[in-house]
Amino acid sequence: MQENEVRTELVIPAPIDAVWRVLVDFGGYADWNPVMEYTQVDGAKTKVKAAKGTPFERDFEGEITSMEPHVLASQGGDPETFFGRHRWELTATDSGTRLVNVEEFSGTMAAGVLAQTRDVLVAEFDAFNQALRQVFAA
Repeated sequence: MQENEVRTELVIPAPIDAVWRVLVDFGGYADWNPVMEYTQVDGAKTKVKAAKGTPFERDFEGEITSMEPHVLASQGGDPETFFGRHRWELTATDSGTRLVNVEEFSGTMAAGVLAQTRDVLVAEFDAFNQALRQVFAA
């Protein structure tokens, strides 16, 4: 793992195309995702509410940079001070779909912010992953 990267992953017991459909259905996030609202506003522009209901709740704007099959990517922030590039990568496995949830941060404040918030971000990413996995629980 890179110093300015937060990365989590797990295997979801479901076919990759089924997981992909849920991941890119931003309007459906309210049905399964307790930690994030992700709204596509205008084309690639997005509004995000992260860490819903926690002391770390925050709103920010971003843009979708890729919706290639099985890779959803977005970015946002100020490139000079604090900028994030986020990816959700899906790969098929024998037992379902591996989800990699990763964000790389850059800018003059990135190292300092991550030093203070890495554990919080890892917990948020894990909560997202577990919530997506729960969609496919029996």
